[in-house]
Amino acid sequence: MTWEDQRGSAIDGARPRGEAASVDGWRTASERGNRVHEPNGDDRAKVRRLLDRVAANRVDDPAEARTVAHEARVEARACGSRLDEAEALYQLASIAHQFHDTETAFALASEAVELADDGEANLTLAWSLHLIGVVHYQATNLAASLEACLRSLDVYRATRDEVNEGKILHTIAAVHQSMGDYARAIETYEAALAINEPLGRRDLDAMVMGNLARIRGRRGEPAPAIEIGRAAVELARRHAPQLVGGLLADLAEAYVGLGDHASAALCFAEARADWEHRTADGDALAPVEQLGVMVSEGRVALRSGHLDEAIASLSAALDLADRTDMREIELEVHDHLAGAYKQAGRHGEALEHRERQFALHREIFNDATDLRLRTLQVTHDNQVARQRSELTRLKSEALANEFALDHADVDAYHLEAFERLASLAEFRGGNTTRHTSAVGDLSAEIGHALGERPEWCERLRLAARLHDIGKIAIADSVLLKPGPLDIDEFDEVKQHTVLGRRLLSGVSTDLFELAAECAWSHHEWWDGSGYPSSLSGTAIPLSGRIVAIADVYDSLATRRIYKREWSVNEAVRFVASGSGEQFQPALIDAFVRVMCARHPELSLSP
Repeated sequence: MTWEDQRGSAIDGARPRGEAASVDGWRTASERGNRVHEPNGDDRAKVRRLLDRVAANRVDDPAEARTVAHEARVEARACGSRLDEAEALYQLASIAHQFHDTETAFALASEAVELADDGEANLTLAWSLHLIGVVHYQATNLAASLEACLRSLDVYRATRDEVNEGKILHTIAAVHQSMGDYARAIETYEAALAINEPLGRRDLDAMVMGNLARIRGRRGEPAPAIEIGRAAVELARRHAPQLVGGLLADLAEAYVGLGDHASAALCFAEARADWEHRTADGDALAPVEQLGVMVSEGRVALRSGHLDEAIASLSAALDLADRTDMREIELEVHDHLAGAYKQAGRHGEALEHRERQFALHREIFNDATDLRLRTLQVTHDNQVARQRSELTRLKSEALANEFALDHADVDAYHLEAFERLASLAEFRGGNTTRHTSAVGDLSAEIGHALGERPEWCERLRLAARLHDIGKIAIADSVLLKPGPLDIDEFDEVKQHTVLGRRLLSGVSTDLFELAAECAWSHHEWWDGSGYPSSLSGTAIPLSGRIVAIADVYDSLATRRIYKREWSVNEAVRFVASGSGEQFQPALIDAFVRVMCARHPELSLSP
């Protein structure tokens, strides 16, 4: 277990804490290191103000910070600032990581890298790569973690910012330590100390020195472990009090290595006195702080042959680790208890703890494997999405350009503004702008498959993106309600179709007339049981019938906070099952043809 920055978000008991999630000192540095070329200074200033609010609220009010970060992302995209959008994505990734949502953190950080990697070094790119490295580390993808962190270090150094280089070096050293490469770990920890020296980062120094002392102790070098450990304790007392207890516990074990049990006992007593003093001052003790001391006491008692004392300390530690879900510490404690009970001749209890240790090890291994696969899948999905987006762009470029040239004046002016509103509506509902674009693209492809006029299909591609714009007027208390809606609330949600048409009908062009039609009619059902007007059959505009299919499919095939992502096969089957009731059969046939063309491997046989 490496020393942790207790102010950051927990990764877990055996991982470094706070490297990716902490933004202390980062916002000012980002303004120096991020080059932003904005066509509109007022828009840029608004985005920067939003990002400042995110940084100010991230620790104390992460929910507010997330909402503001979403808004910053929308505004940054609207004014064409790729680096500001990347910074907003990084902040969202950090917040997700703070709440242990590593999959979302990885995906958002990957998006941030794509936007920020424009050929020149910037801090957003450096920290996004660093976060990716930490998530890989958590998934025990140590080689991938090291690669990402080393690239992060190269980018960070190229920005000529110096404040947090030691933090990145600390993460790299922790990876080396986990790989068992203690020589490189020591070398990198010492480099972090050298970098921090002129910067006065004494809190990081205490953490780094704690890790150095621990490595020395584990290598059977108690004398240097004691020397470094004492220095770490003194630094922590002044600059990182949350580390003091654990550092004293490690120092106690180093004294035991020299046979100095009296000094070890004094260290443990100091650690517990530190607990009492901080608790009396109103500080909340993190479980990992207490567990570090309790497990060390148990180990020392076990090495000294005081079996009853060892069993008592370790049993208390096991109870706390179990209650706080510190599984890696729990795994270690089961191992020590199995040994203690065996030495005490209590073989039944020794066997019980050994079996629980093996079961927990399997559980941790399976979870780590799942996370490893998810991070790899996210990487693969991002690559596939980029390739598919490029193919779609190339296929539709000629028609889209022709349409844009014919309607560039009024439509282009209004479309940008309405797309910003539509994006904000999606973000308020916990979605992303990918949904609006995906619905537009699929609607156009279905139109082409039906043999509709190409220019109409390309107009539909743009119009369909605005299908849910009416949600901007729905109250947060209804739109973001986590549980089921009551009748009145559902009636309010239904109004987004009418409100959408009202918003869009104010622009008298073919594009916006089609968009208003889509917004109004995309929840009507072929059998007449939809809303808002209970239209049926061909009384429903063709645009609404097509967008209804695209909207349902993409909603199913996209992961949301409240549901898993359906496979393509599952989503297509579900949509097809609505033929004749929710959807027009002929349109379902066209939809299936489109999906089979997109996914030749698709199997729709019963």
